Amino acid sequence: MQAPKELEIDTGLTPQVSAPQIVTSIDGLDIPMAVVENLVIKHLSAHPKSDVLELARYLGVVTHIIEDLLADLRKKALVEVFQPSSQSIFKESTKSHVRYALSEQGQSNADTAFKKDAYIGPVPVSLKAYNDMVESQDLRANLITRPDVECALGDVYGAQRLVPILGPAINSGRALLLYGHAGTGKSFVAARILNSLNTSVYVPYAVYAAGNIIKVFSEQHHKPISNDYDREVISLKSHYDKRWVLCQRPNVQVGGELTMDMLEVNHSEHNRIWIAPLQMIANNGILVIDDLGRQPMPVATLLNRWIVPMEYNYDYLSLPNGQQITIPFVLTMAFSTNLNPQKIADPAFLRRLGYKIQFQPLVENDYLSLWSDLSEDKGLVLQTSALESLLNLHSLHKIGYFPCLPKDILGISHDIIQFEQIEPEVTSTILQRAWDLYFTADEQGESVL
Repeated sequence: MQAPKELEIDTGLTPQVSAPQIVTSIDGLDIPMAVVENLVIKHLSAHPKSDVLELARYLGVVTHIIEDLLADLRKKALVEVFQPSSQSIFKESTKSHVRYALSEQGQSNADTAFKKDAYIGPVPVSLKAYNDMVESQDLRANLITRPDVECALGDVYGAQRLVPILGPAINSGRALLLYGHAGTGKSFVAARILNSLNTSVYVPYAVYAAGNIIKVFSEQHHKPISNDYDREVISLKSHYDKRWVLCQRPNVQVGGELTMDMLEVNHSEHNRIWIAPLQMIANNGILVIDDLGRQPMPVATLLNRWIVPMEYNYDYLSLPNGQQITIPFVLTMAFSTNLNPQKIADPAFLRRLGYKIQFQPLVENDYLSLWSDLSEDKGLVLQTSALESLLNLHSLHKIGYFPCLPKDILGISHDIIQFEQIEPEVTSTILQRAWDLYFTADEQGESVL
């Protein structure tokens, strides 16, 4: 399937499915007309005296839909019309457009609409349109190969062991358990899994479901790769529905701050915009639950939340009005922990995790290469004697070659060098000082007073 003409794409990613076509009628939006009218009213409240082109850009729909809506709102005496004058300060291109503002009754209606739902943005897509799009963008429909994973893990030391394991795991679409000692690179690798996926996906700004507008597009988690969504003028032949954004597959990571509220449709304390849960934001991408076992709720409570979605690939969401909807659960889920899996999850849950991938310390050659490359990046000269001392310290204190250590210890070494105002060389002495500052006495097997 080809992307529409004039679609400007970077990163080399190709949309997995055909672009959503531009809707040309109110009925084609497949959501209640009252919802769209409320959005127009709220936009006019926030942006008084907007013209048709501005409203079309705000709402992501074609101009004649806006014109039809404004005509209806004028009949209800909710909107007033302002003709442009010859002294207009507006741009020449917009002088010919009349401008619209709310009447007193219209402003009252807008206030009521804002109290019910503060969302202001493009018209939401229907739940059916969302579900259909998510299912069609299932990453399992576009299998990755060894070169894809090798490229994704190009900056990961020890990747040669992980590539043949992670490749089949990603293609399976099943949940992953990444476990091992802290500092073995679980989170680092999890963040790069997405780089192996060579297709892009369409994400809606918002979804309308059972009387609620749910904001899905997240500036934090979705990275647009096309400027088509930001065009002011829409071409029916060359552009797609501006209620969708073409993005890299989402990569959502959350750790010890995760709460159960984040897994349900919810809103912040400061406004009443209903936000999609993390798994809905991560659909067609990856959701990483980092530091499993460090969350405020019991692990069993968190894991039980995922049993049905992982087994059947759909999820039930409770909405603010008490209704419940079903959405696809089409994503790669990765749990990362440095705890013993047998102690934090029961056998029934572990069975549903298709792949359990243990992360181990690096082998000596990879470890020393990492030290050498990072010291060069930091502009430091790493003396051969310092490397010999490093290996002796590992042997003496029985500490593995964890990939987090070079970056952390070199950082401390750099701080020491700057403070002492000496040559940027890591000597055995500086390395020993940095090591002692990094590890506690008990970690090194020493007695603590």
